[in-house]
Amino acid sequence: MKKQWVYFLLFFVVPIIVVVWMMGAFATVTVEYAMRGPYHYAYVVHTGRYDKLLGKQNEVFLALEAQGVTAHAPIALILSDPANTKKKALSSHAGYLIDVGAKVAAPLLVGDIPARRVLLVRVKASPVLAPSKAYKALTEYLEAHHMKLALPTVEIYKDKELSVEMSM
Repeated sequence: MKKQWVYFLLFFVVPIIVVVWMMGAFATVTVEYAMRGPYHYAYVVHTGRYDKLLGKQNEVFLALEAQGVTAHAPIALILSDPANTKKKALSSHAGYLIDVGAKVAAPLLVGDIPARRVLLVRVKASPVLAPSKAYKALTEYLEAHHMKLALPTVEIYKDKELSVEMSM
């Protein structure tokens, strides 16, 4: 019976723990104040669940590629608070950072975010896990400091790190 537990641990539990660890489930989240921006980005407007943003960003990437525009890091502007907005009514921009002066055509829109002071949350994790870890840390920080969420938040995923910026 003891051998079966050893095999179970080695061939089932340990691989699951390794995969979850590699995805960033145990990653440390940092919260700090910083100056960020300016950003220039191409995007589409997204209405609905935020877990669908990756698909929308992929659409933007393909459209930019077809237009011959270099796409840099993925960016999302979160415009609605999921705590008090129905999932179908959530609003956001999903896109990619692009060079200033890049010519972008429909169906894409172009936006700019000026340089500003932000509360910055960073975590190195997969795009699937990173948002939940980052927003959990942001919510805890805001509650501990008697602050409220200020929308929009800006999410940029670069070098396997998600940064969530909340303007101050």
